[in-house]
Amino acid sequence: MADKGIIEQYDASDLAGEPAQWTVDPEPLEYPDSDGRFLPENPLQANAIVELRSNLKQHFRRRSDVVVEGDMFLYYAEGQEDERRVRGKRVGKFVSPNVIVVLDHDLEGRGTYKLWVEGKPPDFAMDVISPSSELRNHEEKKALYARLGIREYFLFQPDARRPGPRLVGYELGESGYRRLGPEVGLPGAVRSAVLGVSLRPKGAFLRVRDDRSGTDYLWSVEWLDSIEGDAAARREAVAVRQAAELAAELEAGGMGEAARRAVKVAQLEAEQRAERELAARKAAEARLADIRARLGCGGL
Repeated sequence: MADKGIIEQYDASDLAGEPAQWTVDPEPLEYPDSDGRFLPENPLQANAIVELRSNLKQHFRRRSDVVVEGDMFLYYAEGQEDERRVRGKRVGKFVSPNVIVVLDHDLEGRGTYKLWVEGKPPDFAMDVISPSSELRNHEEKKALYARLGIREYFLFQPDARRPGPRLVGYELGESGYRRLGPEVGLPGAVRSAVLGVSLRPKGAFLRVRDDRSGTDYLWSVEWLDSIEGDAAARREAVAVRQAAELAAELEAGGMGEAARRAVKVAQLEAEQRAERELAARKAAEARLADIRARLGCGGL
């Protein structure tokens, strides 16, 4: 049996003292590379982002030291917690520009952009805003990008029915961002000196023009049309050549042999046409699938 004196002594000391203060260590701060959903959700906005990033990847395709990404978590304050939670977890302070371009840099496969790891901010950022939003709603983000040192910041409104400017660009100066003027000789366009391109709204997309060559980059649908057009031109050239060969045989005589050859040529041409069309379509579909996979836009 337990000693009663010991029990009483224990109870008295427990009641006399201050209540024990239990502390729980906060959950660790995380830096996830995804919130589990594609951004953004609006199709008009999402398709404009896909086409723009695809065009910029074309523009820098010969350079291995340029990063063109977007909707990537950009963490800008090591050890500081964001007011938002991602999947219920505490995360570092972050923003997610729809498009970023980083010159003279390599992410080396990293799925997030941490300023203290990469050693520099992106050189260019763009937000393709929701069709229901206004450009002025992004003043807070613009101020943050200026503090981070992003050299250029652009905003695009993909909904042509909305009043007001659809494309604005800013360049960073000593006192913050200053708005860029319109491109001379190219109505509605704004030039990015950082990227070496001019951007202008056309429908729900942005048309990207290379400053050096003066040529516009094709959107995915236009690229598919060009492939089909090239295939049609090749088929026509083959048909013309084969017709010329057949005409020469007919002119030289030998009608029976020429007739048999005509049937054979027609069959061969039809088979080759079907094979080329199938190969061109498969190549186009594979390229689009690759672009969408690299842009992280799933089935858009």
